[in-house]
Amino acid sequence: MSQEGAKRIDKESLSWYYRVILKIPMPEFSFLQSSWGGFFWLISLLLFLTGEFFLNLLLLVFFPFPINVVLAAIIPSAVFIVFVRINLERFIAWWNSACAESGFKWNIDKSLQEYLASIEEKEEDDT
Repeated sequence: MSQEGAKRIDKESLSWYYRVILKIPMPEFSFLQSSWGGFFWLISLLLFLTGEFFLNLLLLVFFPFPINVVLAAIIPSAVFIVFVRINLERFIAWWNSACAESGFKWNIDKSLQEYLASIEEKEEDDT
C-alpha cells in the first residue's frame, strides 16, 4: 500500500450516474429541533407506510393490469431513489472523513515547544 493514503472523493470527479443521483432534490427539515426529529420521523414514516399500502392496494384493484403495476411501482421506486441518494452522500462524507488523507499535518516539535512555553508562562504567573 502506498504511503500517500487514499484520495478524497470529489463530487465533480464521480461518474455521470452518481452525479445525477446527487442532483436529486432533498427536502429540508431545518424547522425541526434536533430533539423533535425522532418523533417527526416516527409519526411521518408510520403515516407514509400506511397510506402507501392502501394507495397501492387501491391502484392495484381499480386499474387494469399493465397500468396498475406501473402506478403501484412509482412510490416504492421514488423511495428507493431517495434512499440511494442519502446513502451515497453518507458514504462520500464517511470516506472523506475516515479513509481519505486529511490535509492536517502534525507538527509535534512545534506543539511541544508551545506547550512547554505555556507551562513556563503559567508557572511565572503563579509566582
